[in-house]
Amino acid sequence: MLPFYEVQAKDLRVFHLVARQLTFPAHLHRNIEILYVFSGVQYLEIEGKAYAVQAGEGAIIFPDMVHRYYKQGEQPADAVLILCNPQLLGGVFPDFEKFQPLTPYLSNEKIPEEAVYALKHIRKKDEFAVKLGWIYVIMSHLLPHMELRQRKRIPVPDMSKKMIEYVAEHFTEPITLDSLAAELCVSKYYISHIFSDRIKMNFRQYLGLLRAEYAAKLIRTTDAALSAVSSNAGFDSQRTFNRVFHAKYGMSPREYRNHVRQTNH
Repeated sequence: MLPFYEVQAKDLRVFHLVARQLTFPAHLHRNIEILYVFSGVQYLEIEGKAYAVQAGEGAIIFPDMVHRYYKQGEQPADAVLILCNPQLLGGVFPDFEKFQPLTPYLSNEKIPEEAVYALKHIRKKDEFAVKLGWIYVIMSHLLPHMELRQRKRIPVPDMSKKMIEYVAEHFTEPITLDSLAAELCVSKYYISHIFSDRIKMNFRQYLGLLRAEYAAKLIRTTDAALSAVSSNAGFDSQRTFNRVFHAKYGMSPREYRNHVRQTNH
């Protein structure tokens, strides 16, 4: 599953995970995301690096950092997950869109008792002002234990969102890095930087994988000829289709179709 840009409907949300590990595909958004595990373990991948967050540990994910949650085995986890619009914290904390942590993971010794107290007491049902107050307590005690580095400045606000949304809508068309740059009115080198720095793959790889996922869907849900599937998914040649599809799924499109048919019978 390729990263997608998640649009947050609310400025502040609190989730309590009880006796279960969270699973959520790779995504990014403009919010600050705070995870703290009370018991068990929660598996998390941030910017391509995997973390097993144990009881008493946590993580802070800054805006536009690609991350996903996954589970291993059936070990339960009790945790709290907080998402907060960084604009609510403006003027007191660093500009979260200009900085990001060297490591988003926080070990037990880097989480002060005051922060743990707030993490235990923040509630989904609290009034907005109460929840925001707890977040100020949490962030004011956690941030001093995080080493921040300045991000390279991106010239257009929400560029990650604009870019991913545009590619998601037009990937079946003959889109190129040059045409994407022209559409978004920025240099193709800025777009290349976003892909390498935030999506962790280059534009051509991302486009090919997106097309491969769509082709796999067509194979599963239609009886269209593989040549038509290739063309409808946006591939410019059958050879490229076969190569990219095999890299993604470990088998050729024809083998994938045979596998699907055998599974459904």
